Amino acid sequence: MSIDVPELVKGVYKNTGNYLIFTLDDDISNSANFSDGPFMYTYRMSVIQLHLGTTNSKGSEHRIDGKSFGAEVHIICFNSNLFKSLQEAQKMPYGVAIFAIFAEISEGTGTVNSAFSLLIEKAIKINLQGQEVRLETFNAKALLPATDYYITYEGSFTYPGCYETVTWVIFNRPILIQASQLDIIRQLQKRQQDTRMTMMGGNLRPTMPVNNRAIRTNINYHTSGGLCDMKRVAFYEVNEILRH
Repeated sequence: MSIDVPELVKGVYKNTGNYLIFTLDDDISNSANFSDGPFMYTYRMSVIQLHLGTTNSKGSEHRIDGKSFGAEVHIICFNSNLFKSLQEAQKMPYGVAIFAIFAEISEGTGTVNSAFSLLIEKAIKINLQGQEVRLETFNAKALLPATDYYITYEGSFTYPGCYETVTWVIFNRPILIQASQLDIIRQLQKRQQDTRMTMMGGNLRPTMPVNNRAIRTNINYHTSGGLCDMKRVAFYEVNEILRH
């Protein structure tokens, strides 16, 4: 997969009441693109969205072998070859790609992800629903985990209206965060000032059944070493009709 993400992008970071979302400015010089790999088209980064649970033990919408993570970051992209915006693309086949990044709570001395840390730092300034702040120098590239490997499937958005137009890409390694960072998000308000206080958190769609979807990956599970052997082997067999 080809990832062309500039180190610094700019946009608006907002508390919608349900999510913290960072929306990139619609500027060609600000574009971050993904192509090749599982894609037939180029997908342009549009929104970064944070998902977490009410507890740290159940904070991700996807699970790996039943394991949930502290939080899940979604990088939502639209098909820039066919459409001009996420709004235009979201209802259309092959319109959207979403990259899911697991955020694992560090229990040791591991380095906490710097881009995630900045989002938490700025979140304090958007405590109430509808508040927003501009980010002029956000390192979106640093948010990506250090891996080339992923699993992918065709699915839907995890928020209304759940359009079945998404190619999901789930990286096989998480980023590291601190438990205290999730506590900060849970203290943010889902409502505006002078209304009943309701804390953010639990903005997850329950994990859904696979429902016969094809799950694809570029990980070679037959390799026991630390690195994946990505040899492509093709086998052909003559159709029985052609044997005679």
